[in-house]
Amino acid sequence: MSKVLVWISIVMLAIYVVKTQYLASKTWEPFRDGCIAGGGTEVQCNCLSDYVHERFSDNEVTSIMRMEKGDSAFETKVEQTIMAGTLACQTGGQ
Repeated sequence: MSKVLVWISIVMLAIYVVKTQYLASKTWEPFRDGCIAGGGTEVQCNCLSDYVHERFSDNEVTSIMRMEKGDSAFETKVEQTIMAGTLACQTGGQ
């Protein structure tokens, strides 16, 4: 029985390490901090950061924060997502 518990503990530790090191977004907090610096409240910026990160990958969010020009379809998607997220977070959604 104790060997089973040890193996369960090892597996749970491995899952925790993978989740915290590899699955956590590395752009969520910088995006939120930029939003707050732009004049948003912490609640609104947390909401907007969640909204944007549900729709874009970390690499895409990095390019958004660097204001890198992409194709026009991507720029349109970014503008629409930011506008929709801003509206959703102002009205208390999310």
